[in-house]
Amino acid sequence: MKKEVMILTGAGQIGMAIARRMGYGKKIVMGDKNLENAKAIAEIMNNAGFDVEPVVMDLSSRESILQLINKALSYGEIKILVNAAGVSPS
Repeated sequence: MKKEVMILTGAGQIGMAIARRMGYGKKIVMGDKNLENAKAIAEIMNNAGFDVEPVVMDLSSRESILQLINKALSYGEIKILVNAAGVSPS
């Protein structure tokens, strides 16, 4: 069964707070450069009743972003994008 999908970039506390507020009942595909961070936040959220899939994603890579989008589309229509990640020029 397809669900509405939320893409969340950045597996940190701010992103998690936004996803908890807006993502209930949706499939949340969470991308972060550090997969361990994404897995840790996904575990917290999944234990609280959310449906979160952690994915490794590098926001500075177009190819990586497109892979995240394709993964999200495999679950259903993307309805929400939350960008809680950033890229430093250094």
